[in-house]
Order: sequence, then C-alpha cells, then structure tokens
Amino acid sequence: MTRIYFVRHAQPDPSGGYNPDFPLTPTGRRDSQAVAWVLEDKPITAVYVSEYRRTAQTLEYYCMASHKPMTVLKGIHERIAGGWKAIDSNYSQFIVRQWSDHTLKGEGGESYNDVRDRCIPAVRELIGRHEGESIAVGIHGMTLGIILAEFIDGFTYADFARFVDMLPYVLCVDFEDGRYAGSQTELAVRRGYPLNYMMDGVR
Repeated sequence: MTRIYFVRHAQPDPSGGYNPDFPLTPTGRRDSQAVAWVLEDKPITAVYVSEYRRTAQTLEYYCMASHKPMTVLKGIHERIAGGWKAIDSNYSQFIVRQWSDHTLKGEGGESYNDVRDRCIPAVRELIGRHEGESIAVGIHGMTLGIILAEFIDGFTYADFARFVDMLPYVLCVDFEDGRYAGSQTELAVRRGYPLNYMMDGVR
C-alpha cells in the first residue's frame, strides 16, 4: 500500500497582481504551521511539491521541523485558466462547465483533460515508487479534484466543491495495487479567497 497525504496549499496572496506563482498571505503562512502539526507524527518518507511556490511554502514548516527535503514534481501544478472570461463572465461557473465539458478551455489555458493527462501519470509513478511508504504531496485545488475523480468511482464536481474553499486542506489517501483504497481528511481550514483572486481565476 502507498499512502499519500495530499496537502492543498494555504491561502494565496494576489496583491502583487496576476501571477500564477502567488506566494501565501500572512494568514496562509500561519496556517502552514497547522499543516506541520498534523503531519509531524506521520511516518512520511518523502515530500513533493508543485512548481508553484505556494505549495512549497505550505509545507515549509513541516520540512524544516522534520529535516526533510522537498522535491519539485512536474505535472501537478494548478490548471492554467487562460482566457476564461471570453467563455464565461463568472469564474465559478466556468469551473463548473469545465467539470461537465472536459475539453473546454480558454485561450492559452488548459482543459480538464489537459490537466488529467499531465498529473495522473505523475501520481501513478509516485504510487509505484513509494510502495509501502507514506509521502506528502503539495497540490492545488482543481488538480487534486481531477486526481480524485480519476481514482474514486462516482467522484463529481459536488465532491470537489466540498473542499474548494479549504485552504489549507490535508487529505490522506491510500492506494492498494495502484487503486484507491480509502481516504480521510486530516485538516480542513476554511479560508475565503482574497477578492481579486477569484476574479483573476488562479487556484
């Protein structure tokens, strides 16, 4: 069995303008300490993060306390929204439409299928590499939802919506022979997104 603690990043800070590589807000940095507390007694052997620094910052306290290095894992970064405003004036509705039409995307952006095609091979490789181990993976909301939908039968947008405002969010998922074998929420901190964050459409 492979156990993955998916760590959805804490609250991001868009105050510097549009940039998919947002840092965390001061609140997000403080909430990252809760992530460290949750993970401190887990037998984690490796820590992976996406290319976006908010995932690394969310796991920073834990890695410092446990003296574990972070490894950047390509393919698990957040979905690139692109020119979504040309499709829908409401970002939340655009996300709903992407969950029902897996090919829908704005100019320069990614569809549901695009994200699935890059993140699922990366996760499957981790499952095989860490058989019999527990690992932590810094992840993003939409990406995590797509991963869960790939492995859990019947997972829908409604299930994704239950944690969309959880920042940070830690979900422990077990995989047996490469298949989903159960999950448990370890931490769920409900934080609203800064106002212009949802308008810019980066998660």
